[in-house]
Amino acid sequence: MSSIQDFIQLHLCFDGAGLEVEVLDVTQLDEDIYKIEENPVFTEKVSFGDVIKVNTIRDVSIYIETVKKSEFTRFNWLLSKEVVHSLELKLLKNKIRDWQGKSEQVFGGIFIVNLPANTEIDIHKEVQKVIKTVQK
Repeated sequence: MSSIQDFIQLHLCFDGAGLEVEVLDVTQLDEDIYKIEENPVFTEKVSFGDVIKVNTIRDVSIYIETVKKSEFTRFNWLLSKEVVHSLELKLLKNKIRDWQGKSEQVFGGIFIVNLPANTEIDIHKEVQKVIKTVQK
């Protein structure tokens, strides 16, 4: 994975009109080609690791197409405050990193995990273990 210093922020629009814009960390690969370095919250058209083509108008980049799909699979959960602040979730995040994956927490309770597509890890089971342990 790239270091954070390599990322730029791209004002990315998926509605084609520039009205709904999400700012995402990306790595520029070519003139209008970018690799998504985080998960968008407001669309599932793209996710972490996708390579996309855009058309830039003023300061907004309009999504055109996905050039290459990510080698990661995306999973999402809405977690309680207790789970979000638990040691168990922190330990799971470390495991995810060890499994060559990536985890993000957005808006406090939305937990997003990207794991290599060919993984044998049952991430749903792992998250449920955390939830059950915290709720005891």
